[in-house]
Amino acid sequence: MKWINSSKWLGAWICILLAVAGAGLQPDAVHANTTDVTQATYGTEVNQTLNGLDAANAELSLSVAASTAITNGTDWKDTAGNPIQANSGNILKVGSTYYWYGEHAENWKFEKVNVYTSTDLKNWSFRSTILTKNSAPELNSSKIERPKVIYNQTTGKYVLWAHYENGSDYSLGRVAVATSDTPDGNFVYQGSFRPLNYESRDMTVFTDTDGSGYLVTASRKNGGTNDTMAIFKLTADYTGVQSFVGWIFENGYREAPAVVKKNNTYYLFTSQASGWYPNQGAYATASSMTGSWSALSPFGDPAAYGSQIHSIATITGSAGTSYIYMGDRWNPLNLSDHKFIWLPLTLNDSSKTATLNWYSSWDLDATTGNVILPSLVNHAQGQTATANSAASGSPASLANDGNAQTSWKAASASWPAWWQVDLGSTKTISEVDISWFMYKGSEAYYKYKIEYSTDGVNYSTIDRTGNTAYGFTSDKVNFQARYVRINLVNAVLFNNPNNWYTPTVHEIRLLGNSTFAPGILP
Repeated sequence: MKWINSSKWLGAWICILLAVAGAGLQPDAVHANTTDVTQATYGTEVNQTLNGLDAANAELSLSVAASTAITNGTDWKDTAGNPIQANSGNILKVGSTYYWYGEHAENWKFEKVNVYTSTDLKNWSFRSTILTKNSAPELNSSKIERPKVIYNQTTGKYVLWAHYENGSDYSLGRVAVATSDTPDGNFVYQGSFRPLNYESRDMTVFTDTDGSGYLVTASRKNGGTNDTMAIFKLTADYTGVQSFVGWIFENGYREAPAVVKKNNTYYLFTSQASGWYPNQGAYATASSMTGSWSALSPFGDPAAYGSQIHSIATITGSAGTSYIYMGDRWNPLNLSDHKFIWLPLTLNDSSKTATLNWYSSWDLDATTGNVILPSLVNHAQGQTATANSAASGSPASLANDGNAQTSWKAASASWPAWWQVDLGSTKTISEVDISWFMYKGSEAYYKYKIEYSTDGVNYSTIDRTGNTAYGFTSDKVNFQARYVRINLVNAVLFNNPNNWYTPTVHEIRLLGNSTFAPGILP
């Protein structure tokens, strides 16, 4: 949370009071009223970074103990100060409490499924471990990935589904199921199996408004692993598969499914299959889980802002409903370096479209259901851009047109290359976001420099040639400039050391505070 200009004193005190109120404990109704369970959520990862006053307000000498914002790409910790270990899971609301489930692996093998609880979706307390490698013999050396917990109104059981593999490879292609009488108890392992003998890998489960349950999974139809997705209907108690519904995205090699329903439209989000590398996410829509499903459409940028989707949370409050994209940011060079990415997702009923924009930091009011966005503006968008060269049909202006699906491309594969924008007047820049070209999500990271000037002659440099992030970078900066140049020094093709790339950038955003929006961030 940030305060600016002359209203900082009043703004600061208001934000402090709101933060303290938001951090207050609410009754945990889980055991008192297990019928009040919201399948809110195929979500996960929520931020636990601690925010205090910014430098402009340091003289207040006060701090806010509770998290008051969601900050992406940082190391999130629970209320005890420990790293949150809950990858690729989901969120379930029971009474007034949100339960966040996710898995923790060590040395590529399953250790446990953890659950954390919160009432504000920003401050999370470790609750319990609900499944471990000692819960059943076949879990001793295994992989349990993308665990999802849903509630069955008829049986009163909480049911966990996950992707199951042995500890050495991905040859089994199974699902695993476990159940519990409470959302945070020891789940009883029911075993692993192939649904109706079909392969199943990256998967999710979804409960419809009529109580029907569905399994959506990356499967095999035509001979290739994960070549086609499959949908199955679950049994009435959600512990097994009743029937095969159908194939979708045939030969599309999609994985990482996540489903959300808004009114009468179903949205199914997936990623490409590119290992641990980020790639272009896409979605399809339907009027029924049984289809037919529309063609896939891209969302976000071509690297999903350096993440892979695993869940969508539906957060309903007193003022409305918000949809939250929840993803994993994996570091292919070091899988233990994992980050949570949580972004507001816009679903348009009339056009049946989904929009995902990047925000390094933003806020969510769990009580009202409102998303609160920062008052930053993109000073680069639509301004005059130039480059050292440009391929036909790929001018420099496409890198700051506000559309991450277009790109500036240099005229040849000669490195280094540069792109520059004239902001029209001197602006204060606080963040530089760049969506980089990648080939099918699994090739290169860029070494680059951010160069800036007020006169177009004398430049200062921020050296980012040590970058190893794939697909998307977000640099916190603090400079004033009229001219900003991105110098593309090199691309490192980890899987193919010979750099055959042509310098290409999808979108460059230069963010700073608006000059006409005083006061507290909206």
